[in-house]
Amino acid sequence: MSDETMTLDVDEALSRFGGNKPVFVRLLLRFLELNAGVEQKLAEVLASSDCDQIAMFFHSIKGGAANLSAKRLAGQCAVLEKLARAGDIETVKAQARDFPSFFGELKIAVDSFSAS
Repeated sequence: MSDETMTLDVDEALSRFGGNKPVFVRLLLRFLELNAGVEQKLAEVLASSDCDQIAMFFHSIKGGAANLSAKRLAGQCAVLEKLARAGDIETVKAQARDFPSFFGELKIAVDSFSAS
């Protein structure tokens, strides 16, 4: 699987959305809009050191990302959610440093796909 497919599996998603590219693009853009402040939200949730709150943060994003076939983002959320549920806050904090970059990659992929 290519890096591009790992970031956004367009074929899988279009199959899920019955080939309806406009609907898929609209949902992708809405997902990015809803998560525009992800860096600030991430900092707040990590500062709380509340395992349940941290797990729910990643779980929520994971669901949306998985439904849109944003595989790399969904996968990273799954890892961080599992670590939070296990109470491993220090590892979550260490691994979450790169978390906003997954949204950056997705935005680039969405921009490229929606322009095609």
